[in-house]
Amino acid sequence: MEKRQELYAGKAKSVYTTDDPDLLVLNFRDDTSAFDGKRKSR
Repeated sequence: MEKRQELYAGKAKSVYTTDDPDLLVLNFRDDTSAFDGKRKSR
């Protein structure tokens, strides 16, 4: 399975298409933000 085009990128995750049209790849990020995205912590 190959990760291809990014469909969505939010605060906590990204969603990618794959070479299989029935599957998606979800990438969850572990960094957090506070104060409306002005301060980040890992």
